[in-house]
Amino acid sequence: MNRWLKVVLVGLVVAAGAAAAQQGGEAGTQGGVPPALYDLTEGGAQVGLVSVDVVETEEGFRSSSSTEVFGLLRFEDELVTGPDGAARSYALTGTVRGIPVEMRVEFGPEGASARLTQAGLASSFELPSEEPLYVVDNNFLDGIQVLVSVAMRDPSRPLAVAIVAPQVAALGRASLTVREGTERVELATGAVEAFVLDGELRYGPEAIALVIWADDSGRILAVEQPVQAIRFELRAPDASEVDGPAAEARETAQELLERTAACVVTRELTVESAGATLYGELSLPVGAPPRGAPTLLLLPGSGPTDVDGNSRLGVGSSGYKQLAQSLGCAGYGVLRVAKMGIPPSTGDPNAATLQSYAQDVAAWFGALAQTEGVDADRLGLMGHSEGGLIALYAVAEGYVAPDVVVLLATAGRPLAVLLEEQVLASARRAGIAGDQLDAYAADVAELLEAVRASRGQTLEVTEELEDNRLVPLFAGAAGLLRSELDVDPTELASRVAVPTLVVQGLKDAQVAQVDGQLLAQALPRATHLELPDLTHNLVDTRLPAEQKLLPGPDDAVSATLVSAVATFLHGTLKLAR
Repeated sequence: MNRWLKVVLVGLVVAAGAAAAQQGGEAGTQGGVPPALYDLTEGGAQVGLVSVDVVETEEGFRSSSSTEVFGLLRFEDELVTGPDGAARSYALTGTVRGIPVEMRVEFGPEGASARLTQAGLASSFELPSEEPLYVVDNNFLDGIQVLVSVAMRDPSRPLAVAIVAPQVAALGRASLTVREGTERVELATGAVEAFVLDGELRYGPEAIALVIWADDSGRILAVEQPVQAIRFELRAPDASEVDGPAAEARETAQELLERTAACVVTRELTVESAGATLYGELSLPVGAPPRGAPTLLLLPGSGPTDVDGNSRLGVGSSGYKQLAQSLGCAGYGVLRVAKMGIPPSTGDPNAATLQSYAQDVAAWFGALAQTEGVDADRLGLMGHSEGGLIALYAVAEGYVAPDVVVLLATAGRPLAVLLEEQVLASARRAGIAGDQLDAYAADVAELLEAVRASRGQTLEVTEELEDNRLVPLFAGAAGLLRSELDVDPTELASRVAVPTLVVQGLKDAQVAQVDGQLLAQALPRATHLELPDLTHNLVDTRLPAEQKLLPGPDDAVSATLVSAVATFLHGTLKLAR
C-alpha cells in the first residue's frame, strides 16, 4: 500500500486551522445507538470531527459515518455486519490530501476481498482469515462502537476477535474488557457515570491501547489512545456546555434568529470581480431613514465559510447571520459575502490572494454605494479573523475609504509567526519534546521557505519536501499563503486613520490576547475591547478555550459582543459625515 495511506492509520499530523465532518445518516432505531458527533483531539488540540450513526437490528449492525481531520482527510463509510458484529461489507469514499480514494470490501468464509481506487488507479488485494473479521478503522468510530456494543452484551466475558484495517490492508486482533461497576468521568459537557472498557488493537508488533467510556445503552462517550494522546469525545446534543440554571435560560441561535428577523429586510446582491461573480446577502434595518441605513461590509474568516458564517468543516450556528440581524435591530445594515470560489460565488478559491481579496472589497463597496436603502456616505468594514487582515490591507493600501473599521479576532502578528507558534504549541500539547519538537520546527521553517520561493497558486512537492508533515496541508493554496505570510498587520494598522474597534476574546484559541493589544497600539484611533469569555467564533463559553474550539449548532452569538459593536457604531458610523 502507498505510504500516505499508512500515515493515516498510525498517526495524525498536527493540523493548523479549524474546521469538520457533517453528521449524516438516518436516526438509530430503538435498541440501537443514536447518531452522535465527536470532537477529535490530539494532545488537547482539536484536529477533526467524527460522526457516528450506527443502527442495530435483529440482522446485525449498519453504520453510515463520516470523519474529517482538518486539512488532511475527509471520509465517509458504510459498514454492514451480522448479528455478532462480524463484517459483511464495507465501503469508504473520500479524499486524503486532495487525492480521491474509494474502497469496497466484501467478506466471506475465507476472509476479505478488497478493491481500492486512488487518484484514478485501481488495485485489488485479498486478506485471508479463518475467523470472522471485524472492521476497525482508526479514522472512524463505528467499528469500535460495534465492538463495544457486542462486549457489553456480556460484560463479565472479555471480547477477543480478529480485525481488519481495510485502508492499510492489515489484519490484527482486538480485545475489550469491561471493568466492574461504573466510574465517574469528566467530559467537556460535565461529569457522568460511565462504564469503562480497556482495549487493545494489535497489528503484528504494533499495539494501540484504548480506554473507552460508554453509557448504559452502550453508546461511546469517549475513546482515548493514551500513548498517542488522541481522544474522541462525544458532543452534547446541543453542543453547549453545562453551566447549571443559567444555561437553561440562555438564548439559542435559532431563538435569536427568530427574534431578530423582524428587524431586517434581506436581499441578495452580486458583483463581478477578477472574473468571478461574487454573492452576498444584505440585511437592512426596517424603518431606516430616507437617506438609507449606515451599513457595514462583513469580511469572513479563512476557509469555506458561507454568507451565514457556516462551514462544512463543523460550524453550523449561522453566526454571521445572527450578528447581522442583531445589528439590524440596532439600526445598521450588514452585507455578508461569500469569497471567490465559495458557493454561490464562482471562481477558484485557491487562486485568491490578499490583493485580489482587497479588489473584491472595492467591488462590494462600489455596489453598496449604489444600492437602495444604503447610505453611501456611512459605510464601514467589519472583518473576522482573516477578514480583519483583509480589511486592514484594503484600507491601508487605498482600495476603499470606509468611515469605520471593526476587527473581530484579528491577528496582530504576521501569519508566519502565528503558524510556527500554533504548530509548535499543538506539538507540545501532544507530548512532543526534544529532537521531535525540533523536527516540527524544522518542518515549519522548510514550509515557509518553500512557500516564499514558490511561484503560482500551488506549491510543487519536490523530493526534498515529500517528508514534510505540513506541506500537504498548504500546497494547494501557496499563492494565497505567500501573499499573506509576511504581511505585518501592525504596519497596515498604522496607516488606518479612521475610528477602529478591536475586539479580542480571551477564550480565543487561535488568536492571542497580545494580538489585539498590538493592533490597538498601532492604530491611530483605536477602541480596544477584551471580552473574557469570547471565543474565536464569537460565542461565549465558561469552558477552557481548548474545549470550545468550535461553536455548537445552537450557540448564540455573544450578546456582549453585539452590544459592544453597536455602541461603538452609535458613536462613529451613525455620526459619520
